[in-house]
Amino acid sequence: MPPPKRPQPRATILRLPVLFQVGAHVLRIVHVAEGRWTVSVDEGPPSQLYATQTEAWEAGVRTADERDRTPAA
Repeated sequence: MPPPKRPQPRATILRLPVLFQVGAHVLRIVHVAEGRWTVSVDEGPPSQLYATQTEAWEAGVRTADERDRTPAA
């Protein structure tokens, strides 16, 4: 009887960013790890971690909207 097969490690997943155009802004959403997503607006620093891609997208849209509403200095 052959020895039992050991579980193979998960393959490395290529985590490419997903880009969304929101008005004049670009949202970059990245899957960091299981249940961890970040969003950056206009190539800014990544935000906090979110549980889903949808939550990250919503936060990015809110940030883009706030930037549009804030008068330019």
